[in-house]
Amino acid sequence: MPKVRHQYCCLFILVLGILLSLPVNGATAAEPFRQYVSDTLRVIPVRAGRGREYKIMTFLPPGAAVMNFAEEDEEWARISYGANKEGWILRRYLTNRKPASLLLATAQKQVEELKKKVDSLSTTNQEYRRGNTNLLLEVKKLTKKIKVLTHDYNTLKNDSAQFLELKEKHDTLLKKYQEIKTAYDNLSNNQDLLKRSYTIKWFLSGAGVILIGIFIGMSIQALRNRRRRSEGLRLR
Repeated sequence: MPKVRHQYCCLFILVLGILLSLPVNGATAAEPFRQYVSDTLRVIPVRAGRGREYKIMTFLPPGAAVMNFAEEDEEWARISYGANKEGWILRRYLTNRKPASLLLATAQKQVEELKKKVDSLSTTNQEYRRGNTNLLLEVKKLTKKIKVLTHDYNTLKNDSAQFLELKEKHDTLLKKYQEIKTAYDNLSNNQDLLKRSYTIKWFLSGAGVILIGIFIGMSIQALRNRRRRSEGLRLR
């Protein structure tokens, strides 16, 4: 039980602290917001307190950015113009709009940045032009190479077609040559046979002539012998 009471007491104190921190009569606490020192004067004094009797702490140039703490005062405004630097300034010297001097400085800065970009783009453009020129030269060189290669390709293609045609003719002639050679070999064999048969015929003819000669000689010798015998008989 004591522990539960202690928890309730802590919760009550927390709620009471939240209620005490709320604005009274429904008023809302204003948050600081950014403003700028107007350019109606060259410098604007920043005082240590709310009033001209307070000493001047520093001077702010026109266009200086400050944080307004939104104090409820119609003439003076409590501002922060740097890290741990606070003071009071006349409210009429503050504006929500950027002063012309600051806008001019911003515009000049933008113009300088644009000039740098233009110079950079000009340099890049020149580099691109050089690159395009180099690319154009490379394209021309490649175009020439392509033309040469195309010519060589067409030449090889025509030569290949002629080669195939010649090869086909060569194969045809070779085939005819083989046929003619086979026929010639056959004729040569037949001629050899004819020569052999002719030689045999001549040999046989010669042998027949010899035999006929021998027969005729023998016949003549027999006739001579007969005559001799007949003549011998007559003489007797």
